[in-house]
Amino acid sequence: EKPNLQNIPQESKWAIPLRKTFEAEWGKSLLALDYSQLELRLLAHTVNDKELKKAFEEGQDIHTLTASKIFKIPLEKIDKEKRRVGKTLNFGIIYGMGPRAFAQTGNIPLAEAKKIIDAYWQNFPNIKRWQEKTIAKARKDGFVENEHGRKRWFEHAGTSHPRYRAEIDRMAINMPIQSLGADIIKRAMIESTELLEKKHWKGEKARLLLSIHDELIFEADDDILGEAEQALRHCMENAYKLTVPIKVDIRRGKNWGELQ
Repeated sequence: EKPNLQNIPQESKWAIPLRKTFEAEWGKSLLALDYSQLELRLLAHTVNDKELKKAFEEGQDIHTLTASKIFKIPLEKIDKEKRRVGKTLNFGIIYGMGPRAFAQTGNIPLAEAKKIIDAYWQNFPNIKRWQEKTIAKARKDGFVENEHGRKRWFEHAGTSHPRYRAEIDRMAINMPIQSLGADIIKRAMIESTELLEKKHWKGEKARLLLSIHDELIFEADDDILGEAEQALRHCMENAYKLTVPIKVDIRRGKNWGELQ
């Protein structure tokens, strides 16, 4: 009756058939507004890395840029496979991914994974310094925090056990980024609901259904769909000011499995 939509698969063979069963009411459509590469934008903002910030300001493909730098190949010569490696590394860095995990995830030899990560740090030294500073704080103070002051405490922050220390280090690196993303999506939920009330849409004409990670899903009358798209996009893109642009991608459809 009330399924946990956070856990509906996204890429398995059952993903689309399952999602198609979630349909909008007659005369309405679903609107999915998704923050594009939010965590990478938050990384650029938090670390204040000029290269990453420039890429987002100019609308470059961040994964192609990363691949270009670590493989030392011009942007126009980056193929899908090298871009995939860049993408895996970009998101892996946020979660403190080491060479072994990167090799497994990227399906590449361990020695090559180590070389690629070394090349990444050479090109993005500010990120490395920020990670080292964050880890040092977690070990010294027993907590880390995001720019809003939200804290995460670590009970055994000073442990010398290699396994526990590595796990705490990964959580410490990730927390300021992921928690800030959570704060932003919550603010977007509040402000989008206030927008629906201001437009006199809330309830019968439009409503927020749920959040899924960096995405908000709404249901809206077909006769206001275009206006609702633009109003909600503007709302979400301006819910929080970063030092890089925030971008929202929109998809619409009659059911969750056929959003375009």
